[in-house]
Amino acid sequence: MGLSASQARFLQLTARKSNVEYEAQQINFQRLQLSNQLDQATTLYQNQTTNRKLTFSFMGAEKQTVDITYNNYKNFMNQQQEGLSSSSQKLFLVSSSGNKIIVANEKDRDAIIQANNRTVTKTITPEEGSEEEATTEISQTPMFSESDFMIVEGLDDADSFQDAIKSGEYYFATYNDEFDGVNVTKKFNTEGWETIGGGAITEEYDKSDDAAAEAEYQRVQTKIQKVDKMLEMKLDELETERNAIQTEMDSVSKVIEGNIESSFKVFS
Repeated sequence: MGLSASQARFLQLTARKSNVEYEAQQINFQRLQLSNQLDQATTLYQNQTTNRKLTFSFMGAEKQTVDITYNNYKNFMNQQQEGLSSSSQKLFLVSSSGNKIIVANEKDRDAIIQANNRTVTKTITPEEGSEEEATTEISQTPMFSESDFMIVEGLDDADSFQDAIKSGEYYFATYNDEFDGVNVTKKFNTEGWETIGGGAITEEYDKSDDAAAEAEYQRVQTKIQKVDKMLEMKLDELETERNAIQTEMDSVSKVIEGNIESSFKVFS
């Protein structure tokens, strides 16, 4: 092989080696991305299997425990002692300022207004000299008005709802008022995480999504490992090709050196 041909071959091999090394760098970058994806999947799996939720336990015919969601609040928590003449033992979802009942819509607001009435007793005294006897008039008047409520969107999102409870944005409280026949003094009484009205709010591990989280993590892990194995095999092939190219480059380099040495001997 002449000097020119050897030099051309050496340049071709150099270009091939550069392409192989670039491709290997790209594969290593892809494997790094896969590693990051696996880290993210692992973090998500750990979060899903260690997350906690708020529950509410109360005694009915038997002990019941429900997750604290807006729907369960409506259907169980504030009706736990249904039939009581007073609302003082029911729970209401209240704003952090303590002066508004939180509801998702007007329908829920109207339902609470209709379900909570105050009994008003009025004695009617006959005029002096009248033969009529004093009578007692009993009537019902709503305990709450529309101004006592705050309509909030998104309460049906269970996770956001629980986060709002944990952060203190909303809390559960019993209600008392004092009515003198003319004026009403309203007051919500919060007990924090203590037992309220025969029920208890507690925090526990949420295992409801563990099985799904495990299955998803295994799926992602298997997929990533499969792709990573393919990339690893491709990387091994490139390494073998690079070594072969390097061997040939060394051989061509020796030929070039020999050609140069022979050329110089001609002029010596």
